[in-house]
Amino acid sequence: MDITVRPISKDENRMFRHRLVRAFGFDLTDDPDDEPRFLEQIALDRTRAAFDGENLVGTLGSFEYDVTVPGGVALPMAATTMVTVQPTHRRRGILRALMLAHLEDARAHDEPLAGLWASESSIYGRFGYGLAADLVEVALDSRAIDFGSGMPATGVQFLEVDDAKDALPPIYDRVRSSRPGMLSRPEGWWKWRTFYDPEKWREGASAKRYVVFDGGDGPDGYAIYRQKEKWDDFPEGQISIVELLAATGEAHDALWRFLANIDLFPKVKYWNQPVDDELHWRVTEPRRVQRKISDSLWVRVLDVERALTARAYPVPGSLRIGVHDSLFPDIEGTYALTIDDDGATCSRTTEEAEIYLDIDALSAIYLGGRQLWSLARAGRVHGTAATIRRADAVFSWDPAPWTTSVF
Repeated sequence: MDITVRPISKDENRMFRHRLVRAFGFDLTDDPDDEPRFLEQIALDRTRAAFDGENLVGTLGSFEYDVTVPGGVALPMAATTMVTVQPTHRRRGILRALMLAHLEDARAHDEPLAGLWASESSIYGRFGYGLAADLVEVALDSRAIDFGSGMPATGVQFLEVDDAKDALPPIYDRVRSSRPGMLSRPEGWWKWRTFYDPEKWREGASAKRYVVFDGGDGPDGYAIYRQKEKWDDFPEGQISIVELLAATGEAHDALWRFLANIDLFPKVKYWNQPVDDELHWRVTEPRRVQRKISDSLWVRVLDVERALTARAYPVPGSLRIGVHDSLFPDIEGTYALTIDDDGATCSRTTEEAEIYLDIDALSAIYLGGRQLWSLARAGRVHGTAATIRRADAVFSWDPAPWTTSVF
């Protein structure tokens, strides 16, 4: 079998999309929006397709986003997406060829990080990706929720979609600047992912509703949600939150009070809440806020020196880190990280490492949302107890990483 991996041309995009959706169990439609939605969001030279002769048998794409890292710096990230291999061509090295081509392309574009959402969590560790962020799926029955004061939400108002297009992006960017893991959103994202709302995507629910909270000095938060009616003698309607972003505690409180007090819709669900969200601390009976943790963003460090120098750290100090990278031997080595009042510097060193870890473990701790002690107990980080305790303090960060953008 002679497999060729290369970017697709514009006239191959329909075949690429067909193979992509077939691998995920869907059908390609004749919706006229599908092609522009694809072409306006991804650069074709960032795609990779595997061909068996003329037959396209594997797909991969890369969005060009920036990701916020601890300290508020936004670093370029190759957003790995659309990864499939046709079931007729499994276990022939095609996935590996696609991933290598993609990561080499990211390095050529000077992107120090790659990131993805994993459809199967067993796949990407062997390519150096580490599980860097989690999400919490929240469900509550508002009839059993008490916010304490019992006061209704004030300062929340509806926006029509045209007004929301102007109001929401500045709020998003304000929150993004302080939260590791959040991604830049180009115009195509807002157009095709936030505000594009075809009925076929609603699964019987309403169109998206847009509300903002204004505390008096301008909008400080927003929520996007859907409603789905249900009656079992009594109203059992559901609110499905698409996204909730709050730049202040007041905005967070007001938006949740609003969403938990909509008549006829007592069931409230939110699929992607930060792991450190304060909702369950705001209510008098936190057990009523049901929480389920799942993985979200996986990160792959492609330039150790640049990545570790760019982020901030909560304590000063120094640490020598031995990194093993089986995919890119030129990344492997020992790095000296020094943190002082002027920031951080990271460079290669010939001195002996104090801790040792694989690149996927370094990638997992990069955004500050992991405890090195936990990885050490699992045999993923090696060093003395004192050094691991010191490294834990160095790499921790508040707030926890969170990725609102699924790509």
